[in-house]
Amino acid sequence: MAENLVYIINYFIFALQKKTPTLSVHHNTESEGTTKQTTKNNKIMQNNNFSEAQSIELITSMIQDSRARLARNSGTPFLIWGYTTVAISILNYVLSQYDIQYWWLWWLIPIIGWVGMMIWGKHDNGAKNYIDRVISIIWCVIGISFFWIMFAFVYYHAPILFLVILMAGMGTTMTGYIIRDRATQIGGIAAMASSILFPLKQWLMIRFVGVNDIAQHTEWLRTDFLLFAAIFLFMMVIPGHILNHKYNR
Repeated sequence: MAENLVYIINYFIFALQKKTPTLSVHHNTESEGTTKQTTKNNKIMQNNNFSEAQSIELITSMIQDSRARLARNSGTPFLIWGYTTVAISILNYVLSQYDIQYWWLWWLIPIIGWVGMMIWGKHDNGAKNYIDRVISIIWCVIGISFFWIMFAFVYYHAPILFLVILMAGMGTTMTGYIIRDRATQIGGIAAMASSILFPLKQWLMIRFVGVNDIAQHTEWLRTDFLLFAAIFLFMMVIPGHILNHKYNR
């Protein structure tokens, strides 16, 4: 019974890999400990006579290895998308001061982000397992939804900044709970909560300024870009640095 359970857990964690299941070597204490634990797991698996204690130890260590590797590799994607979004948002704010057409610049975020992810992916030699695929699917679905949000904004004037922050916050929160990182969880939840600031700000302007006079308060409208950048800073950039510092030191 215990042996069958080991094979089931092993299938879901390691059988769905795209690469050979070898951990990348990092020059730090935690990575060396993880590599030693993986070597120990391989020795246990080579022994056909599993004891119940060895089976439980193997399952537990597999899950811990998977979560540690995933958390260690989660910081850089947050930094890529976080810094890209912050930079483009600030650039949009600066250009808006000179009445330059800037809306097309938002398309640079997915372009730069995906290029950065492809470059980073070439240097990521870690094994891809079931949990990796779960997070990848979550962010792929959210990424596709962003394109629909852009379409809705262009043709139907949907509140794009509110929806982008809300959905990115959802993805960050789910990632934080999967890898069990408190900073990522807090960043995602705070972003979801702060997304309400955009429609609230618009409501206040309509309430106290009036619909017909909103266009005259361009500086107040432009501050949305700075607010957008600040939320991404706390949602992705800061948690990304915390993750990298925690697992790569």
